[in-house]
Amino acid sequence: MLINKVKDLETGKIIPGAQLLFGYNILNVALQKDVEEVPAKHLDKLTIEDREQTSTEQRHADECNQDAERTHRDIDKSQDLRTRTLKVIKHSVDEEEVGYTIIDQFQPIFGPAIRHLQNQKVISIGAVGQNICRHGKLSWLQFATRSRVYLFDVLVLGSKVFKNGLQMVLEDKGILKVIHDCRWLGDILSHQYGIILNNVFDTQVGDVYLFSMETGGFLPHGTRTLEECLIHHLSMLPSKVSFLAHRQTLTKEYHDIWFDRPMDPTLLKLLSLEVTYLMPLRSAMLDAMFSDFTLLVDGYLNAYRRGTADILESPELSVAELPKELQQLRVLQQMRREKALKEYDVNNKGLLTRVEAEKAPRSEASGTKHDAELENVVKLTKSEKSFHQTMTTNAPLLENQTEKQQGALCQKFPVVPNCFPRGPFDYYLYKKWASNDTPTTNVS
Repeated sequence: MLINKVKDLETGKIIPGAQLLFGYNILNVALQKDVEEVPAKHLDKLTIEDREQTSTEQRHADECNQDAERTHRDIDKSQDLRTRTLKVIKHSVDEEEVGYTIIDQFQPIFGPAIRHLQNQKVISIGAVGQNICRHGKLSWLQFATRSRVYLFDVLVLGSKVFKNGLQMVLEDKGILKVIHDCRWLGDILSHQYGIILNNVFDTQVGDVYLFSMETGGFLPHGTRTLEECLIHHLSMLPSKVSFLAHRQTLTKEYHDIWFDRPMDPTLLKLLSLEVTYLMPLRSAMLDAMFSDFTLLVDGYLNAYRRGTADILESPELSVAELPKELQQLRVLQQMRREKALKEYDVNNKGLLTRVEAEKAPRSEASGTKHDAELENVVKLTKSEKSFHQTMTTNAPLLENQTEKQQGALCQKFPVVPNCFPRGPFDYYLYKKWASNDTPTTNVS
């Protein structure tokens, strides 16, 4: 329902413009006496005051009609823009294959869906509605496992959707929930439904944590959207995830779009893809988070095994001190800080400004430029004698070399990226070492 001349009875203020109402917004209706239009033949019998009042009312009615016509034209333009946006989204998601199950009734598939979710160790979750927070309203909840996607229609099922099983899933500490920016969903679930989310892996938090790792402790000036995280961490093409940007546009411009029933199949597919991508994103982030740990363990493993007998120390004496192999983490962090200060600008809050170009996945052309930028960093590495002498890795054997020869080379080179991920910095060091000391490698 579209209404004009809206007045807030609590504050007495007039709300400008036309207001769009849905059925659930209307609690009570009271009819007011219409202003009767005075026939022209009776105008001569009216007093001057009556004439002026009638004329004013007529002008006001004409203005209202003009406002209504303009509003209808604006609505038509808005509908055209909405239709065009949906076509763009449809083109973006058509190439992707994803199956989903709509849960809009409690029988017969609600129970099996809940049991399937309860049997999972990891699930991903998304939500759409109007102003998702304690003051907003939920419309859909998306759940994805490694094999299935469920779209729960919260608008149709109401709060019973939580009481009949979803609350147990959301609060289960044994199920890891992967969410991008869990703040808003956690707020609305807590304040409107009394649900406390447990055991959450937030990919937005993970992105900031990894940035801090890669820069030696610096923080970025802002957070990334899910679209940006997929491009950066999974090297997905921007065209493959552009539907996420259009989703934000729809949510911002058309607050009611997620309350349409039946829902457009294009939007249902969009919601399904959104949560489907969260699973591999979390896996890639976990691998990256453990990269430093893996690097240190590799060096630790070969600290004595690939060395000579005269460097061996008594196990009893070496327990008390921090081994040199572990101290190299400090050197690595310092190198990353210096590299970060060359690549990023620092704002007045001491945060690094991430540039727009960083969204694009790294190509071969950009790799050449990136290698050139790392020349100075490599010089620092070569100047650190202790870094070379103590940090070793379980590198793969090179062609035509024995394990003993390989061990000697490992003593010279500290970082060999033999397991994913190692990042462009470590990969650069390996390429420089391999090209200088041996013609061919077996590194995959």
